[in-house]
Amino acid sequence: MKSTECAIWIALSTLCRIGELSKAKFSEIDFELKTWTIPEANSKNGKAHTIYLSDFALEQFKLLKLIAKSETWIFANRDNSSHVCEKSITIQIRGRQSAIILSNRSKDSEALILTGGKWTPHDLRRTGATMMGNLRIQPDVIEKCLNHTEENKVKRIYQRQELKLEQAEAWRVLGERLNLLVTMDGSNVVLMRSHQI
Repeated sequence: MKSTECAIWIALSTLCRIGELSKAKFSEIDFELKTWTIPEANSKNGKAHTIYLSDFALEQFKLLKLIAKSETWIFANRDNSSHVCEKSITIQIRGRQSAIILSNRSKDSEALILTGGKWTPHDLRRTGATMMGNLRIQPDVIEKCLNHTEENKVKRIYQRQELKLEQAEAWRVLGERLNLLVTMDGSNVVLMRSHQI
């Protein structure tokens, strides 16, 4: 399903929680400013969160807009009256990591099997954060991108910087890396023989 594929790329490139994405509305996306504002009602910590969309992430939202059945909900339920169940995307991902083909489900049941074992949408959040760290993004910026609440009470009270520019840069860098990985064709890969190492 194309919408699930887009959801996977969005979760990885924005570090969002899958529940936040499941409940998202098109009105929360500013396609011109390239932002997604998650309202406090949809955020786990109850604080609104603005994600500065990389070109990679923005492209996924544009694809979803093209295939949307609802003008309101990015992931609409069957009758377009609300968003999908928060577990819907997770169930779809789980269903594509099995040798068993369930009734009324995708016949491509093994499409998302990875050598490391089964994975969940939450693993995409962790992987995206790890990629940011490997791209030399500072840990405090990654924490802001994850919309985590600072655990250290003193730090939370005295250090209130938002690091918006740094967050935007972090998402941009992550998006560029994902785009590179997705579009690699192998033409710039050089195989090294063991005696060259």
